[in-house]
Amino acid sequence: MTGDEILLRKFEGAMLGAAVGDAIGAPVEGFSGERAARLYDERGWKMVSGRYTDDTEMMIGVAESLIACRGFNGEHMAMQFLRNYDGSRGYGPGTEEVFRILRRIGCQRWREASLSLFGGEGSYGNGAAMRVVPVGLLYHDDVNKLVEVSYESSLITHAHQLAKEGAALQAYAVALAVRSDTGGERLKMLRALKEAPISSSYMEKLSRIEEILRMERHDDEVRKRVISELGNGIEALNSVPTAIFSFLHTENFVESIKFAISVGGDTDTIAAMTGAISGAFHTVSEIPDYWLTDLERQSYIRQLADNLHKLWKEM
Repeated sequence: MTGDEILLRKFEGAMLGAAVGDAIGAPVEGFSGERAARLYDERGWKMVSGRYTDDTEMMIGVAESLIACRGFNGEHMAMQFLRNYDGSRGYGPGTEEVFRILRRIGCQRWREASLSLFGGEGSYGNGAAMRVVPVGLLYHDDVNKLVEVSYESSLITHAHQLAKEGAALQAYAVALAVRSDTGGERLKMLRALKEAPISSSYMEKLSRIEEILRMERHDDEVRKRVISELGNGIEALNSVPTAIFSFLHTENFVESIKFAISVGGDTDTIAAMTGAISGAFHTVSEIPDYWLTDLERQSYIRQLADNLHKLWKEM
C-alpha cells in the first residue's frame, strides 16, 4: 500500500471513527460508566441503532463547507449548519439559540451570534470540538492554519476561549494521528500536544493524562481517576482531554471506543472525539465491519473523507 493510500484510509478512519463513536455513545448518554458498559456487554457491543447525533451532523456540515469553499468560509459554514439542522439529533440549547440568532440577523454576521450568549463570553461546551475532525484532516500538515480555522469555525457557535482551544486541541490530536506511523510511539503525540498554543487549564489536563498513563493499576482505578481528574462532561475542558486519554490508553480502535463509553457522562461526544483520533491513527481498516454496516449514511461520510483527501492534495 502506498503512502497516499494509507493517508486516504486515515482520513476515512477519522471521519467514520467519529460517526461510529457518536452512534455507539448516543443511546447511553448520561449513563454512569458501569451502566453504559454493562448495556453494551450484554449486546456484544453491537450498535443499538446506528443513528448519529448533532455531533456527526455538524461534522458533516464542516466537511461539506470546507470542500465547497476549498477552505474555511464562516458565512457558508454557518449556512450549512442551518441547512443540515435536524432538531431530533439532540442539539444543545446554546447551539439552537445561536441558530435562531443567525436566522434573524443573517449568516453574513456569523461572528456576532455566539458572542451574545453567556454575558458576551460565549459557550465553553464541546460543540466545536466534536465537529472539528475535517479541519484536523485538511490542515494536518499546517499547524498554524489548523489552529486558525479551528478557532474561526468554533466562533460560529462557541465563542469562549476554552471552547476554541478545545476545538484546536482536538483537531491537532487528529492531525498528529494522521501524521503518525501506526507502528510508532503514541506518547510522542502527547508531548507534541503539550507544545500547542493552549492555556494552563488544558496544559494541566495534559499533565494529568501523562500521570494517569503511568499507573500500573486495574482499569477501574484508571477510570475513576479519568472521571475525577479529566472529566466526562459537556464542557470542552472536561471532555477533549478524556478523548485523548481514551485513545492513548488503549491498543486498538475497538478498545478505545469501549473505554470512552466506560467513563459515562457525555458518551456520544467523548466517544466521537476518541473515534476520530483512533480512526485517524489506526485507519478505517481497523473499524469493525459490523459497526460500519449499521452506521447511518456511512457511504456518504466515507465520500466526504475521500473528497477532503482530494482537496488536501490539490491545495
